[in-house]
Amino acid sequence: METLERTFFEVCSKISGSDANVFFSFNGLSPNPPRSLPEGFTNYINLNYQDNGTFDAAAKFIKHNKIKYALCFDLQPHSSLCKMLRDNGVLSIVSYWGATISSENAFLKLLIKKIEVFLRQNKPDHFIFESHAMQRLAIYGRGIPKSSTSVIPTGIDPEKYTPSKFNPHYLQQEFNIPSNAKTIFYSGHMEKRKGVQVIIESAIELVDRRQQDDVYFIICGNRPNEEQPFLQTLEKFKARYRVIFGGYRSDLPYIMPNCTLGVVASTGWDSFPMSTLEMAGSGLPIVVSRLQGLVETLEEGVTGYTFEPGNALDLADKIQALLDNEALRQQFSVNSRKRIIHGYTREHQINRLSAQLKSTWFKQL
Repeated sequence: METLERTFFEVCSKISGSDANVFFSFNGLSPNPPRSLPEGFTNYINLNYQDNGTFDAAAKFIKHNKIKYALCFDLQPHSSLCKMLRDNGVLSIVSYWGATISSENAFLKLLIKKIEVFLRQNKPDHFIFESHAMQRLAIYGRGIPKSSTSVIPTGIDPEKYTPSKFNPHYLQQEFNIPSNAKTIFYSGHMEKRKGVQVIIESAIELVDRRQQDDVYFIICGNRPNEEQPFLQTLEKFKARYRVIFGGYRSDLPYIMPNCTLGVVASTGWDSFPMSTLEMAGSGLPIVVSRLQGLVETLEEGVTGYTFEPGNALDLADKIQALLDNEALRQQFSVNSRKRIIHGYTREHQINRLSAQLKSTWFKQL
């Protein structure tokens, strides 16, 4: 979220011509200023989409600062916030979605959703999604016209996430992993839908059943004690010595180039996770669940493979295929990096977002 907030700040500052023309709202501000915004930036207020009690102060803030254009996170077509914004002078509203907007509907239910959106007077003018899968749910789930939507994938800094940060001794120094080990990397949350258990089961399959003695797994993103259920699963297996939980880390740009491939094993919805782009930018082949936006983060058979969601054996097979073919891994690595450079950098994201916001906000001018 902080990365997106910084991107929004940069884009809106360029569009408006000055940092002073950009304003933020946050739900439940802490005593400390938002970490995503520049030091000394004070143009922000408390605003809760669901709490009309915060609307009065926000309305005065909007009028006082003559705010005309709004970019909102995850704003539904029926949100009462839209009416408040328009009543106080906002001319155009864009809703940016980093999560699912709806489940898919059909027939009569979808028709009702379309009519509901059509008849609603106060709704966002445009909806931006990070993947085509998310856009599809807006159209065929929420009933939003396709003409009111666009897809703008996230992007990464290719100078931060790059194979050039490879250090042959880094993993050995940080995790005591042999220099000749083949290492599978994951970074993300530990919640059930992220499929970490599937990665654990594939580790057991590869290490204990297939006797892959040179394979290690590095799993990052666990808070204190979140790894305990997974360690219990590993307790009776040799794989317990080959799975390392790294916690939250600031050195991922140095870890990833030293790994063999990256994995995202989500079992529930996943939009367009930036971690897959970071892996690809670092030159890793990727293996991901065959789910919604996840499949859009790679090219099947070109930069990586997909596998059946929740199927640890299928995941192990895909990992095995890459471990056994060094030439293929190297080609996937080159292709992954090229794909990022040609379409998924932060510069691409900023340019696309700027163009879409200008097109929507200034359409009536």
